[in-house]
Amino acid sequence: MRLYCLLVMILFPFALIGCSKSTIPIETISPNGISATIKVTDKVINTVNPLIFGDNIEWVNDGMGVWIPKENRFDDDIVEEFRSLGITHLRYPGGTLSDYFDWYNAIGKDRKPITNPFRDYQMEYPYFGPDEFMELCRKLGIPGTITFNAGTGKPEDAIKWAEYIKKANFNVTAFAIGNEIYLANPSEPLAKTAEQYIDFYLKCKEGLDRVAPDIKLGAIGIHDTKYMPIKGNRNWMRDILTALGDKIDFIDVHNGYAPILRGVGLNPNKIYPDDDFALCFMGASVHVQKDIENVKEDLAKYAPGRDIELHITEYGPLVYPLKKERAVEDVAWNRSLAGALYLACLYNVFLKEPKLALANHLPLCQDVFGALIGIRGTYPDRKLWRNIVYYVFQSYSAMAGRDVLETFVQCPTYSVPQMGLISKLDNVPYIDVGAYIKKDRKELTLFLINRSIKNNAVVEVDPGLSSFKIESITTLTSDSYKDENSPDKPNKVIPIKKSDDNTTHTEKVNITLPKHSLTVININRI
Repeated sequence: MRLYCLLVMILFPFALIGCSKSTIPIETISPNGISATIKVTDKVINTVNPLIFGDNIEWVNDGMGVWIPKENRFDDDIVEEFRSLGITHLRYPGGTLSDYFDWYNAIGKDRKPITNPFRDYQMEYPYFGPDEFMELCRKLGIPGTITFNAGTGKPEDAIKWAEYIKKANFNVTAFAIGNEIYLANPSEPLAKTAEQYIDFYLKCKEGLDRVAPDIKLGAIGIHDTKYMPIKGNRNWMRDILTALGDKIDFIDVHNGYAPILRGVGLNPNKIYPDDDFALCFMGASVHVQKDIENVKEDLAKYAPGRDIELHITEYGPLVYPLKKERAVEDVAWNRSLAGALYLACLYNVFLKEPKLALANHLPLCQDVFGALIGIRGTYPDRKLWRNIVYYVFQSYSAMAGRDVLETFVQCPTYSVPQMGLISKLDNVPYIDVGAYIKKDRKELTLFLINRSIKNNAVVEVDPGLSSFKIESITTLTSDSYKDENSPDKPNKVIPIKKSDDNTTHTEKVNITLPKHSLTVININRI
């Protein structure tokens, strides 16, 4: 998440100018709501990979609050929240933080303070080091995912850390070399050109092949959308894949954030009305899907014939506050219902994509952005609560291992202009759907998102079953798409589950989806 610092630098001249609102045609209220049809086929297009449901935990702030240094133990309440989510692996030691992290200074009794770039590069004591991280993962019964320091670190540091992990007999899903180095300002100590990064990677790989030859190792990449501020590294993906295509197991991209900025294009001083921004936010998964296709094309073009996995180790609703007078309002979008519905639509994209082998939501536990768990105050008097995205993550993680079925949707669409780093979106369907069935074919779960901000939707659903019963219908919505949970109102937006009347249905059923909502339908085959 080093993008914020770079955007502040690039857009600072804009930030000195006053704000104004731009207008576009917005959605209108329809007397009869939206009508749609959904057809679920029996064609399997993918199997839900459990490793899509990872998250990020950072070494700073005592492991985002999970570690209690004075008592030398974990906060059991937070650990149980992690367990309830269904997290399948944790990435460590952070995103941008990883490229400043000296792992050898964070182990044992003689630890030394490490640079925290998010606190004006002040030094912070690493209470939550590699040993505490491994202990947490073992406590949860999950593996880790490691990002090596490719910024201020040396290849020898990565090699020795991998050796340390191996001796600890700790299970790691994958090791990535660095985090978003391509976004670094040339004056930063972690800055590297593509050529310098390639040289660093090769030196790491040479040593890692010697001490841990069986690990999964990957490089960082980015598809140039022309909207991202990577002027000095426009050919990063081409250069990395051409040089390292036969030496990487995966490419790690961070294309699951949206919309990143609230503005007319990249100008934060002009903003569209809330209704339009909400439509962009909830529709941004369409942009991500296109970017995934672009990354796949890059892989085919620059590393033909190579079986390189796609990893997305950071994703989630994200709105950076660049305008001081609008900071509180802009940050709140991260925790809003609209942001949670974007995440639901994003999962419908992720779970259908066979190329995607691993992913990590971010952040896990904090009080600013779209964290799954909100935390405020200091232990033992701090408050914990579940943000709306918690319930989205938890619901989709329960689908791990199921088959993904092909679906067809007929419904009205909408278009929105570029907002932030999200390109102009055309023909975004108001209704988004994902269909996930158990291997025994006895239970089918449908995830239906109504992106409309004004209208309920009446949807005719054909689940592709000749005879079935609806076990339950769970709805996640609220009066406003800007509503959020908080310490004072932790249950303002929670899933409402209703059991069906045990009616036997044949072929089709009509379901009403509230405006700006997620509806989860559990169906049993008869």
